[in-house]
Amino acid sequence: MDLLNATYFGNTLYNYIIFILFIIFGIIFGKLFNSIIKAYVKKLVGKTKTKFDDIILEAIEVPIILLIFVGFLYLGLKFLVLPSSIDILLNEAIRIVVILCGTWFAVNFVDDFINHYIMPIVEKSETKFDDQVISPLRKLLKILIIIAGLLMALKTAGYDITTLLAGLGIGGLAVALAAQDTVKNFIAGVLIFVDKPFKINHWIKFDGGEGIVEDIGIRSTKIRTFGDSLIIVPNANLLSANIENFSEMRKRRVLVNIGLTYDTSVEKLNKAKEIIKNIIDDHNATLPPIRITFKEFGDFSLNIRVEYFIRNFGFDYYLNTIDEINMKIKEEFEKEGIEMAFPTQTVYIKKDEDN
Repeated sequence: MDLLNATYFGNTLYNYIIFILFIIFGIIFGKLFNSIIKAYVKKLVGKTKTKFDDIILEAIEVPIILLIFVGFLYLGLKFLVLPSSIDILLNEAIRIVVILCGTWFAVNFVDDFINHYIMPIVEKSETKFDDQVISPLRKLLKILIIIAGLLMALKTAGYDITTLLAGLGIGGLAVALAAQDTVKNFIAGVLIFVDKPFKINHWIKFDGGEGIVEDIGIRSTKIRTFGDSLIIVPNANLLSANIENFSEMRKRRVLVNIGLTYDTSVEKLNKAKEIIKNIIDDHNATLPPIRITFKEFGDFSLNIRVEYFIRNFGFDYYLNTIDEINMKIKEEFEKEGIEMAFPTQTVYIKKDEDN
């Protein structure tokens, strides 16, 4: 018993043993709590209809185990006589750990809440709003929670966060001036989401190029060109550009000239117009107005102006329709003996009467 009462650095050996036992108990109870959660609580919570309790359990699992250990550590420290400076420091450290555990819980809770409740709702919408807005805002919200937790921890540690924030304000002004373009692009990105001049997978043409919109981010938009290169355009530049959105066309226009040879009779010319009109009328992909006109006497052909529209079911559908119509026109012209013109030139040679 005398050994237990022996004093070392102001505390008896008995006090040190009690302190160590509390640390051991903290580790044991932490592991026991973790085992109970995994073996029983998670199964019980998994049977409920709501996901809210699952979110709370997942968010609190690790922080609560750490808090159990810290709680036992705090109780163990009560059995030790420590210098006031060290005692204050340890108490502040424990409070900081509690704040950080709360921050950990808040970050996990917000992240899981968005993942389980917000994301499924947004993903059902026709827009890509979840990938382009929710994901960045999700990260931003977590960063803000972490910053708030760190500021509370610093305040607990005795730092004057008012002075700190004022200092950050001066530095923040310099950062803000340097980040004007970033802010401008962010605002432009938000306006693109609201105004919706184009969406992902839309075919657009703008001042700097043409291609398929691959991604719309907060700062920039990625456009895949038809040559398979990737154009990354700052949102502010894109918002101020003239944009032609081909994917928003309700129908695609076709305008061609079909030239017939000059020896084509009026009868065959009218027949050609009739053939073209019937073929376009009969095709299920075409839409009015359909205009077939003998337009002009060309340099080497009688030109028929053909104008019609095709349903906008995509670029491949558009090309395939043109191909089918053109092949059918060629086939019918051959049956009727109607000849298409090609560049020709007639040369007249004057004969010398003296020879």
